[in-house]
Amino acid sequence: SDKSMAYDAFKTKYEAEAVELVKSKQPVDVSIPYDAAAKLAYEASDKSMAYDAFKTKYEAEAVELVKSKQPVDVSIPYDAAAKLAY
Repeated sequence: SDKSMAYDAFKTKYEAEAVELVKSKQPVDVSIPYDAAAKLAYEASDKSMAYDAFKTKYEAEAVELVKSKQPVDVSIPYDAAAKLAY
């Protein structure tokens, strides 16, 4: 700012303008459809099967992939910092 007004007046004006800017941008829908991943994978596929069958297979394979990664121990020992520093 050029500091041509007192800080309190500037702050009030700045905040009011910021609120109006945010209001002017609403509503913005940023939702993602539940089956977006399956749809994207289907679009990238050769489409040799119907979408419904593809989605069922895709979701089953995704579940199996997640299950195959478990359990993964991501715990950190209590004395890890001391061991690292040592």
